[in-house]
Amino acid sequence: MVRLWEHEVLAGRRDSAPHGRFLQRFLSGFDWEACSRVEDDAGGMRGVVLVLRRQAEDATVARVEAAVTPDIDDELLQTLIGWGVGLARAAGAHVAQVWRARGTAEWLSGAGLQPVRPWWRMDRAMDDLPAIAQVPGYDLADATTVPPGSWEDMFNRTFADHWRFAPRGEGEIVGDRAPGLCLMAITRARRSPAGITIGEVESYDGDPRPQPVGLISSVGTLPEHRRRGLATWLVAEVLARLRDAGAHSASLYVDGMSPVMAYDVYRKMCFQVAREAEVWEATWP
Repeated sequence: MVRLWEHEVLAGRRDSAPHGRFLQRFLSGFDWEACSRVEDDAGGMRGVVLVLRRQAEDATVARVEAAVTPDIDDELLQTLIGWGVGLARAAGAHVAQVWRARGTAEWLSGAGLQPVRPWWRMDRAMDDLPAIAQVPGYDLADATTVPPGSWEDMFNRTFADHWRFAPRGEGEIVGDRAPGLCLMAITRARRSPAGITIGEVESYDGDPRPQPVGLISSVGTLPEHRRRGLATWLVAEVLARLRDAGAHSASLYVDGMSPVMAYDVYRKMCFQVAREAEVWEATWP
């Protein structure tokens, strides 16, 4: 399955092929028998589709992930995605999502999906990192000192107002990540959480980015602490820690329609849009 995803990257349909620790988290508890379909022949696996479900605040959202070997035309890919969308609807999902590289999936409109969101991967090199400027009135903590249980509460309150947000548990947020790369800004007066950023180091076979890659995720601040520079501080700090952990490049993902224009913060830190994806959705009552 990972090989098929890597073929999708080479074909320009995906930006990277998940594997390693990310893949373990991505598929934790996945019901393979009920929520996947594999097409194979004597030569091996030709295509696969997975349907993953999350419960958002007001809807059940299913994400349909499909891949095929490079020697096969789009007909099998379309068949697999159509099967996944149908399964999502039959299983009671309110929304089915398909994430594809921009300009590679216009045919999805014929399957009842519409493009609803741009999603960008932004990259930067690890030289000339931005200066780390601590925000007055706040201190920095990481998972070596933050009490267990704090990450789940902080994450879910921070991102509750984000598009298609679905709550996550402590294990999914920090889990097996390096404690020193899980950062939290806390208020100096009350020692209460204010902002969060997570980093990890991952390698991708056949990827043009200098390897390994420092991935930055879950960059956010509680609404009452926004517009104070916490995100810039946390990202600058995690960049330095990722470099020290061996990362040779850095990437993060951002909503291209972010209401707080988070991408502007990242551009000021020398991140540039490297890959553009589109989120396609079908919705039902």
